[in-house]
Amino acid sequence: MSRTLLATFASLLILLQTGFLPHAAASDRPFNNPANWGGTGLMEIPTARVIDDGVMRFGFSQALPFRWYSGAIGIFPGMEFSGRLTELTNIEGGLGSDYGNYKDKAFDIKYQILPESKYFPAFAVGINDFHGTRLYPSEYVAFSRQIFPFDITIGLGTKRLKGAITSPIIKDIGLFGGIEWKIFDWASLMAEYNPIEYENDMIKPVPEGSKSPFNFGLRIAALPNIGIDLSYQRGTTIGFSCNLQFELGKPLISKKADPRLWHPVDRRNFGERDDQEMVAIIKKAIMEAGFQSVSVHTDGRSLVAEFENTRYPSNQKAAGRVLRILLFHSPKDTKMLSVIFKRRQIPFLKVSVEPDYFEGYLFEKIPEEDLFEHIQVETVTSGNDKTESNIAVASDEKQFDYDFGVKPDFESYLNDPSGFFKYRIGIKPYVTATLWEGGVASARLDIPFYSNISSSNIPPADAVRSDSWEYSGENYTFDRLLLDQTLKLSDKTFARISAGYFERMYAGIGSEILTFIGDGSLAIGIEGDLVKKRIKESFLGVEDSYKYTLLGNLYYQCLPLDLVFQVQYGRFLAGDIGWKVTAIREYDTGAELGFWYSFTDTDDFYDFNRGYNDKGVFVTIPLNMFTNYETRTKYGYGLSPWTRDVAARPDHWQNIFDIVSDLMPGKFKSDLKKLKE
Repeated sequence: MSRTLLATFASLLILLQTGFLPHAAASDRPFNNPANWGGTGLMEIPTARVIDDGVMRFGFSQALPFRWYSGAIGIFPGMEFSGRLTELTNIEGGLGSDYGNYKDKAFDIKYQILPESKYFPAFAVGINDFHGTRLYPSEYVAFSRQIFPFDITIGLGTKRLKGAITSPIIKDIGLFGGIEWKIFDWASLMAEYNPIEYENDMIKPVPEGSKSPFNFGLRIAALPNIGIDLSYQRGTTIGFSCNLQFELGKPLISKKADPRLWHPVDRRNFGERDDQEMVAIIKKAIMEAGFQSVSVHTDGRSLVAEFENTRYPSNQKAAGRVLRILLFHSPKDTKMLSVIFKRRQIPFLKVSVEPDYFEGYLFEKIPEEDLFEHIQVETVTSGNDKTESNIAVASDEKQFDYDFGVKPDFESYLNDPSGFFKYRIGIKPYVTATLWEGGVASARLDIPFYSNISSSNIPPADAVRSDSWEYSGENYTFDRLLLDQTLKLSDKTFARISAGYFERMYAGIGSEILTFIGDGSLAIGIEGDLVKKRIKESFLGVEDSYKYTLLGNLYYQCLPLDLVFQVQYGRFLAGDIGWKVTAIREYDTGAELGFWYSFTDTDDFYDFNRGYNDKGVFVTIPLNMFTNYETRTKYGYGLSPWTRDVAARPDHWQNIFDIVSDLMPGKFKSDLKKLKE
């Protein structure tokens, strides 16, 4: 049988590579659905297909004694990252009766080197379970060819994917493969050769091994974003899977259309207009469009509008809306239109364009390239661009702006011996007010509805994070109550001073200096905090002893890929010195997905913190994805496999990079097409 199968696989591979078989238009869809363990595949084997860029998928699968809880995301075009929790339902966890069954965390990564084309199949490489205990590791290459309605996969794998049918050249590599048949738009049949020898697993929930290496399944698209699989696996077991997916880069609800503003309001020349009345009318129109801290001024030749973009996630779209208002209210002999972005009442970025070029672009009389060459994008050096030459000014008389809302809150606490999964749910009402230029006060009340978070671990006496569970009960408190002052030292150098209650565990003072280099894609700086730990279950009480951090920061924005890297080096809260690296991918909706990893000196730690590398993932979800109106509100949620004292620092509500980075010239010029939206 082995020789027959080997010959069959070899023949298929030749056909797939040479493209002799007819096929439909090349695409990973509709065959990029999850395997049992969350990565794109059939049931137990991977394919060369990958989840689309920016799509996030969550799933639950069961083929007893295995049970999988999984998530996956397309982090770049062609690159898929997935993670899973595998529960072995017939093996005790060994940490006590409250912990339950044995559980294992694993992460996988796959990269599609070649997408499918007319002459070549899709080609991908992957590594499964590449970090941690590595109970189920494997590396593989896979080829997939769509010959619609069929999708055929053949691959070579190592370790758990090696199996009994090995390569005739390298004995440590084995073959796997399968086929998916799209029988209806909403249903597929699957069959695969599964090479896993379960009796050789490090932990053996199936010690007798598989009765059959062939698995069969039915895949159903129950709803546009929900999939269900039914399968027969290992010759003995009924399997079930359900997955939900959505796109981070696409709103789930369509937006109400803004007024088009395609028709001039008043284009009479300057000499025929009342300048003061004109700027007052323009100011009112900009405020009615949803912007704050608006002022408009003119020197009799140009028009300038200053404002805070409190509405649109895209600054380019906000600039386009305000420039359009200026254009259709401007005198015909206006030489230049300019908008100045402010934040915290501080001017940051100026965007200027000649009216004729902008009007020609709006009405498609000139191409985008010509307009983009004539747009001036620069940081603001002078404070507010108002000079003695201005003959008319209309300013917002309000002394401060404010914002309020309610954040739905969910916290998870994982891997404690007293129970693997514990959680806390509640709400966090907040209010933020800009009191003066650069000065912001913020308060957020933490109101839990339910919490079952507890631990049987005894934290060290000098714990800085490993006792966080003691702050996660059902008592309510301010998790943020502070005054935050931003200072503009030059057009690209800024400072921040913060004082108050930073988070649920720490209160104190902190400061930061950051300077942006060139177009703003690179930034370097230093930050430090001097904090006291808050008293558990106390509303505002703090302990007597101080803790501090001193960290250097380096940021780099890779604008073509919408990536941000942050590297920190210095002393963290527990006294460990070392590095912390953070990577963030931003999507068109403003959603962000990121991860962090630390390398610090833990030799002075004498408990479970010693030798640990702090790590985790986080996601920032914009409310804009779920509303029919534009909003800049975002909610952040993080997940870490353990809560440790390593590489810990106080949480900062907003650092300088958060406040300023999207108002640097490079970031703004990276997506000028949104000026027309």
